[in-house]
Amino acid sequence: MAKQRNRSTCKPAECNYPDALLRCPDFALTTLSYLISEVMEQALAPYDLSVREYRFLRVLFAGGPRRQNTLGAELGIDRTTAVGLVDDLEGKGFVKRTRAIEDRRAYSIGLTLKGKRIISRAINEVSKTERKVFNPLKSFERDELHRLVTALLTESGPIAEQHRREFHSLLRRSAGTGPA
Repeated sequence: MAKQRNRSTCKPAECNYPDALLRCPDFALTTLSYLISEVMEQALAPYDLSVREYRFLRVLFAGGPRRQNTLGAELGIDRTTAVGLVDDLEGKGFVKRTRAIEDRRAYSIGLTLKGKRIISRAINEVSKTERKVFNPLKSFERDELHRLVTALLTESGPIAEQHRREFHSLLRRSAGTGPA
């Protein structure tokens, strides 16, 4: 009897990924990001949430009410997109928009009770889905993958610097102090 392998792998030709592209980390990471987003969209559909809405609610769930422009900048979305997102989430009854105490021109966004319930359930669903998605990796490999991608996002280098520039640009534009 043949020994069974723990992992099922396919050759690039069998997976329909050209070897020349699989050798490029940017291709592998962007393809992986796209496919993971698709899987997460499916997992969130029963909660009437998109991945973008989920991330917005998750930030509020973890950190409490925030200024709308700060939330948008943290998520890398412009003012118009942030307003539309808040409108949609408010329409679903998940968030409430109130005038910011420190600046009456600005809005503070907070979760409603319905929003807290839905994001709590959605976090559990996403966690289950993430376990399935990353199941082909051993525990230490998942930890290492997380450490590596977090390092690319946060440690000094072109990716972290690009995020910093975009974050500050989005904050300036949402405050009306920079180029639109």
